Amino acid sequence: MIIDDHRLFNDGLGLMLADAPDLTIVGHVYHSREAVQQVRDLQPDVLVIDFNMPEIDGLELTRQLIAKLGPQRILILSMYGENRYIEDFRKAGALGYMLKTSTKEELLTAIRAVAQRSTYFDPKLADEKQFSNHADDIFLKKHKLSPREVQIIRHIKDGLSSPQIAAKINLSQHTVDTHRKNIHAKLGINTVADLVRFAIEMNI
Repeated sequence: MIIDDHRLFNDGLGLMLADAPDLTIVGHVYHSREAVQQVRDLQPDVLVIDFNMPEIDGLELTRQLIAKLGPQRILILSMYGENRYIEDFRKAGALGYMLKTSTKEELLTAIRAVAQRSTYFDPKLADEKQFSNHADDIFLKKHKLSPREVQIIRHIKDGLSSPQIAAKINLSQHTVDTHRKNIHAKLGINTVADLVRFAIEMNI
């Protein structure tokens, strides 16, 4: 479901995504005050919500939807990349945050990730905007890891194999394996056990 008060953008986004074989637009909402009832009626798997709306903005709407209907798979579309906005949405319960400058393929990647209840933040955003705690900041700065590499470390810590990680975050297995080699090189770690131990120690 697309929730955006700008009809041209809302309808245009729907048309742009219409040919994705694994995606169906179940509804367009143009007035945010109607969103809670529409979500209750149509029960979409993913909500693509605009940040700026005149009646109820995207942040307040995210809070209302989750408070009234329970956890939702919400992806925010915004023109703003400031850390404070991203953190507000993360705390409110949104799973993803994408800039409106994203390409169709980037947006589809984000929608598919959120549909699987994974978090996804626009890769164009600065590293620190994608992580929520102090340990993450230390880890990134000290070891010069990318947000994607930290994401992969978390999945490895959870016991996922390269094929499982590739399927979960919509990458090829070869790309995941390359990331894993880079992670081991940057950290000076040779085994999965050592990587998991280090991730636990760093609270990654």
